[in-house]
Amino acid sequence: MMSVTRISVFSRQAPALASRASRAMYCSDPKEGGAGSIREAGGAFAKREAALEDQYFRKLQQEQLAKLKGHVNNEIEHHQKEIKRHQEAIEKLTKRSKDLGK
Repeated sequence: MMSVTRISVFSRQAPALASRASRAMYCSDPKEGGAGSIREAGGAFAKREAALEDQYFRKLQQEQLAKLKGHVNNEIEHHQKEIKRHQEAIEKLTKRSKDLGK
């Protein structure tokens, strides 16, 4: 109900803008002012929208890269432990082989 009163107050001040605003709010067809209509309009709002969108995706990419880096580091640690375990097994078997050869 608040949005209707805001539109009616707004429509008294600038009827042409109010009709465009109400069309954008109640439009079900995305081609007629739905998603992305601010960008299509251009101007400062479009620039701000583009900047916010770029910022969001940069942050998302940084989070994904940090997660991937952590996963890769965990894999490296795992393989280093496996190498150590295999080297110990080789040493143990080499010692056993020498003991059998005596």
